[in-house]
Amino acid sequence: MSETVLEDYASLVSQTVESRRKGRGLKAAIYDASRILGLTERRVRACLYREIRSVKAAEWLSVRARFAAHLEAEERRYVAEAELLRARIKALRKEAA
Repeated sequence: MSETVLEDYASLVSQTVESRRKGRGLKAAIYDASRILGLTERRVRACLYREIRSVKAAEWLSVRARFAAHLEAEERRYVAEAELLRARIKALRKEAA
């Protein structure tokens, strides 16, 4: 298995953990990442600490697809937050006028 593929795989898993870590502990973030990516918590930890030795093609493709879906969900959440902020700003400006 190519070192680049292993590093890319571990990087996607690590990014998922970090995205779930905001305001929470590492253990909870690992648990969330394992659910999002369809991996065991042990596999997530192995990626996080760069202890993985190999990855099967099917697993790599599955994680990539699930990571993309995770990013799309994050994008939708950020868009909704931005729309809410715009509405709040508009309401405040309307009250001030």
